[in-house]
Formats: sequence, structure tokens, C-alpha cells
Amino acid sequence: MAITQAGKNIIKMTAANDALTENIDILFLHWYSKGASAGDDLLVIDADGDTVWQEVADGSNFSRIFPIKNRINKLKVSTIDTGTLYVVRAVYHGGVAW
Repeated sequence: MAITQAGKNIIKMTAANDALTENIDILFLHWYSKGASAGDDLLVIDADGDTVWQEVADGSNFSRIFPIKNRINKLKVSTIDTGTLYVVRAVYHGGVAW
């Protein structure tokens, strides 16, 4: 597994089967891959196996953001061909997620 900064507001996940063992409030996911090739895949699922986000790269320096603003039950990277998935936790100020 290649999860780093698990206790921080931005969690980095870089390998298939990386998983978070808790329910977390997520603001958005960001997949970035400098070395991506067209057709590289990302599949992110929850504890029930339901798809949270699925994306296909269209070339190098691929970057895509997926807003969530929701609590996800045990997020897992099912497939990541290249790059890093950044999980950005929601931080609440006055009841509003930032």
C-alpha cells in the first residue's frame, strides 16, 4: 500500500488496493499523473464495492478533479494505472465544508 499523510487533510494514494479504514467527509478527489498515457484508468470504490469515481486519462500531464462533498464509507482505490489520487478531506467552518 502506498497511502501517505493519512492523518492530514490531503491524503495521497498511489497504488491499487490502497484503502482508508474509516468513514471520511471528502470535499473532492484529484487524480494527477504526469506520466499518464491515453487509456490509463482510475476506479475508486467504497466499502460496498459501489463506484465512487471512474476516469480514463486522455494523455500525459493528466489532471482531473471530482467534487464529492459527502461522507464516504472506507474509500478504496480499485484501479490506478499511473499517478496519484489526492483525497481532500472536508474541513468544516461554521457548519460549511471548505
